[in-house]
Amino acid sequence: MWNKSPAWWVVGVCWLALSVSAWAEAVELTLEEAIEQALEHNREIAKGALDVQGYQVARQEAQEAVRGFQVVPEGAAGMGSTSDDWRTGVRAEATGPVGTRVALAATIRSVEWDKQPDIRRGEVRAEISQPLLRQFGSLVRNEPVVAASDRLLAARRAWERDRSSLVLRVVVLYEGLIYRRRQIDSDEAFAARMEKLWALADAREHQGRATRTEVLRMDFQRGEAAARLATSRSRLEIEFQEFANLLGLPLETVFRLVPPPLLDLELQAPDRALAVALSERPDYAQALQDIDTGERQVRLARRNLLPDLRLSAHQTVYGEGEDWDDAGRLDQDDWFIGLVADVNLNRRETRLALARNQLDAEGRRQVAAIVRHRLALEVNSAQAAYQRARAELDLARRNRELAVNRAELARVLFEAGRGSGNSVSDAEADLMGAELAELAAWQEASVSAYRLLHVLGTLLPTPRELLQTKEGRPHEE
Repeated sequence: MWNKSPAWWVVGVCWLALSVSAWAEAVELTLEEAIEQALEHNREIAKGALDVQGYQVARQEAQEAVRGFQVVPEGAAGMGSTSDDWRTGVRAEATGPVGTRVALAATIRSVEWDKQPDIRRGEVRAEISQPLLRQFGSLVRNEPVVAASDRLLAARRAWERDRSSLVLRVVVLYEGLIYRRRQIDSDEAFAARMEKLWALADAREHQGRATRTEVLRMDFQRGEAAARLATSRSRLEIEFQEFANLLGLPLETVFRLVPPPLLDLELQAPDRALAVALSERPDYAQALQDIDTGERQVRLARRNLLPDLRLSAHQTVYGEGEDWDDAGRLDQDDWFIGLVADVNLNRRETRLALARNQLDAEGRRQVAAIVRHRLALEVNSAQAAYQRARAELDLARRNRELAVNRAELARVLFEAGRGSGNSVSDAEADLMGAELAELAAWQEASVSAYRLLHVLGTLLPTPRELLQTKEGRPHEE
């Protein structure tokens, strides 16, 4: 029985002393500082930033590949039964805006024959290739760059959304830690009151002024309070470790958190709130970009129905003779111009690809509509939750005040011998429940405000360039 073994109270006092010592050494941390710390040092966000940098490098690679600028040394050497042959030179080429490829090469060559005069040759060769029909224009030429840019924008939008989600997680854990700390304080105060009331009831039992049932009930409430304290303290330690990990700090970091004030948000009409979400949420901007991507893929698929026709031309100026002086004169020339075509008469595969891209484009439009309606539900739900949480907080405050007054009155009557132990036990239990309900209501009211901002997309504003689609598509349809 608790009255025979007060060791639990000694343990509680010792734990409280250690906690006070650690609390005194903890670093004070406001919610704003916690959010800044998480955004700068959270490991998942840091990994996401590296991924975004990888997409940036991939875009630069695509730009270099599309530009096609190369400077390539050329050379070959060999020997045979009748001659030795070696060649060396350099070749440079680049691709223009509409796919025009221009190349320039300069080489020298030497062929040494066993029974014939040696040959020395120098030449400068210019080539030009212009794609027509299927491969003509910036649509095809720039597709690798445009696709890489789309992937970069998608990664940045996802990262920005992850950062906003991180801020919300910090708020939830921050408020949860404050709730747990206040719950422990409430449990400790409740345990102290019940210890005093139990001692008084136990003394009155020996005087015949209290029943054994009343004493046992208070003893049981003392035990429940001790169990709740042990559980809450264990949870608090783990939650502090989760919080430190979220902030990118060592798990043993000790914090002293400052309760933030409640955000007072002004609720908007549903259509206006939805308009804000549609204009501020990067995931909806991504859905619109996906529509643009699908439409571009349809245009590319239609291009593939055209024949692959290229205009090719080259001119070579060269000199040739037995001596290097002859090779360096470059007094001869050769030129060619013509058309090169590549046509597959079996168009079924190409037409099926076009049909598949058209279905994909329609699916992307459906996805954007789904996202829009989902956002409408999220916005309405978040606003209703915030409004309900504030109302429940006001009610919880009122109930706690009533529970405090009732418990004080019950304690006064019991201590004066005019009230029963059961009545004061009921009042204390109701007060404990009302205090915890108010703490939970405060936590939910605070979190619901930040959750509403997260749903609207304004908790952590997204850079404007990520909210504008490439072709200027409006955010509201």
